[in-house]
Amino acid sequence: MNKQYADERQLNLYKKFPASHFLSNPQNVHNTFLWSTFFARNLHRLAIDYLGIRLHLYQQLILYLMGISQLVCIVACRAASKSFIIALYACCKAIIKPGSKIVLGSATRGQSKLIISEKIKNELMNMSPALRREIKDIKDSANESIVYFRNGSTIKVFTANEFARGLRSTDAVREEFRQIDKNIDDSVISPFQTIRQAPFMIDPFYEGIECLKEDPKDIYISSSWLDDGHWMWNLVDQAYTDMLNDRPSVMLAFDESITLKHNIRTQRQMQQEKKKQDPITWQIEFLNLRVRNNASAFFTYSMLSDAQTLHQVFYPRNHRDVKFNKKTKHFASKQEGEIRVISCDIAFVEGKKNDNSIYSCIRGIPETLRYETDDSEVEVKQGYKRQYSYIESNQIGDTTKQAIRIRQLYEDYDADYIVLDCRNGGKLVALFYRNIEVIKSERNRGI
Repeated sequence: MNKQYADERQLNLYKKFPASHFLSNPQNVHNTFLWSTFFARNLHRLAIDYLGIRLHLYQQLILYLMGISQLVCIVACRAASKSFIIALYACCKAIIKPGSKIVLGSATRGQSKLIISEKIKNELMNMSPALRREIKDIKDSANESIVYFRNGSTIKVFTANEFARGLRSTDAVREEFRQIDKNIDDSVISPFQTIRQAPFMIDPFYEGIECLKEDPKDIYISSSWLDDGHWMWNLVDQAYTDMLNDRPSVMLAFDESITLKHNIRTQRQMQQEKKKQDPITWQIEFLNLRVRNNASAFFTYSMLSDAQTLHQVFYPRNHRDVKFNKKTKHFASKQEGEIRVISCDIAFVEGKKNDNSIYSCIRGIPETLRYETDDSEVEVKQGYKRQYSYIESNQIGDTTKQAIRIRQLYEDYDADYIVLDCRNGGKLVALFYRNIEVIKSERNRGI
């Protein structure tokens, strides 16, 4: 192979080392350039040949494609070694590219923190003496998780929220990115990204050469989720389209067969999981399918999901709140025409914990449509919008105490009606409730 150098500085680099130094030999300098370039373009070979870590074929392919792509999107089933690959990629990139700033983010700090505490510290470092030599120090506390490398690279954990502003990165990894808010990704995480500030880039001789500027990498890894308008699927489509159009992007997906092939899970285990999972969860978590709404469905999943979310919920008062005459927190006052109901499903069964009763606090909020003409206004009533503000299940096991608890909820919720299931034990609860003297004897609440 001909010895071709980028410039005169590389050609004469060996002259800057003492005669006893390994790099004082021009052949060794040349070989160092070749190996550095080879490993930078083949991260899987760095992991296998230098770090000494054995990888399955699919893991080698993932690592290689992550090394040559600018946008990486991976959607894989559970137990497909996603966290292991993230940790290994971060270590390989930190080693081969000095001064790299790699950040690992997720919706919760504990989730991304496990990559450092479990995968890097407890797993990869035990597998690779070479990796232990490359790492200078690890800070792993409740407030900070950072891996420091001897060449100046760092791997840092952050929580994907508004308070993460100010970080800088050359590689931003979003773990379980489906749980990260789109606005956080756009306004907080993406602005992290900068060009790797290698020392030679400050040299006037090199700073103007565009091909030496390394684009930052964006990596998105997650399990699947419902295609109900979630932003993750727009990113998946973007990565897939760019990959087909020969842009530096890659989209990868793996289902449960990868875990069976490489003895991560057993066939019997998967069969048992399928029995206890509902069909949608099985398709998402294990088959890694992109579950969509039926095109002819009148109601979409997102419509139902949005309707299930309440912004104002009810928290009953405790004994201390009643004693100091504190009002119920975080709950709206009654609207005009609103009806509030305490629904009581009384259920006694055999056994020690024999009370399966459920108390539901329900709001009926009137809905109307108004039509205006030039000289009149017509209001059409549309019935009531139903909201379940609070549901309680407890093991009271005593009809007298149940009656007292129902009365407490009635007062705190400012309810209008109590709907009681009077079959079985419900009859006794109703009888005790009608006895106002029993209710007044409840001293803690003073009712």
